[in-house]
Amino acid sequence: MNRSLPLSTTFDTLLLEGGSLRCAFTAGVLDALAAVNDRGFKRVYAVSAGAMAVTSFLSGQRKHFIDVATSVIANGQFIRFSSALSEEGIMNLAHLFDHVRHHHPLDLDAARDFAANKEVRFVTTDAETGAACFMDPTQGDWLRILWASATLPMVTRGRIKVAGRWMFDGGMSDALPLDAALDAGAQSLLVVRTRPTGMHIQQSWMDYFASVWHRENPAIAALYEHGHDHYNATVDRLATGGESGRRYLEIAPDAPLKSDGYRIQADSLWADYHHGLSKALDLVAAHSEFSKSDNKHNPTP
Repeated sequence: MNRSLPLSTTFDTLLLEGGSLRCAFTAGVLDALAAVNDRGFKRVYAVSAGAMAVTSFLSGQRKHFIDVATSVIANGQFIRFSSALSEEGIMNLAHLFDHVRHHHPLDLDAARDFAANKEVRFVTTDAETGAACFMDPTQGDWLRILWASATLPMVTRGRIKVAGRWMFDGGMSDALPLDAALDAGAQSLLVVRTRPTGMHIQQSWMDYFASVWHRENPAIAALYEHGHDHYNATVDRLATGGESGRRYLEIAPDAPLKSDGYRIQADSLWADYHHGLSKALDLVAAHSEFSKSDNKHNPTP
């Protein structure tokens, strides 16, 4: 009898890039995997909104991320340019998490139970040293760690205190935590991207301004000055498909996503979500066909 192998049998580690509402694509990928009961990854590393999307994946709440994202976009309270100089910034994460608590609660008990035998790490950045911190949400305040991982200075509230330390967006210190996952023992990684494979980024005007703003803290200023170089180097490594006996496979959008930026409509989120669904289901089907072909030469006893 031919049997297909789930992706989580071939790939021991799931690594998720952040990207704010671009993670509608990520949510589509994860919902596709959940729909075929492919959630057996031993290790999960997630950044920023990728951590939010994978929380729904771990809790078994399909469509949670996309429902929350479209709801907060529709009510007009999440992204407000008039709030750029306020404490909360352009993207109001306080409103987002308040909305989640009251209208789309996460089943964190289910997430903790499911993750009990997994290594789950969400990436944050130490606001004093600029170092990447790999937080275990199963052993701490899950929602607060999520909040810290997505708190981007000059875009959202600048920093959040977690376990006595001020932290902010993990994407600033390690947007693609490949080395951290490898150091933890990963051998084969399924990497969910929110930019096309091989796409480089440049220092933005906001990054330049932030590097000047933080000039009294060279460690933080350096993140804004050179973070894109580190990101681009990791992008190039991922595009090779593997190194030193380790394997990398990306699920990435075919073109820049519609939900990039700050002027986003619900139909753009849905388009990116469905693109993620399609890319993941195509990969699942291709992997199943490969498994069947391999089983013909190695039949199950």
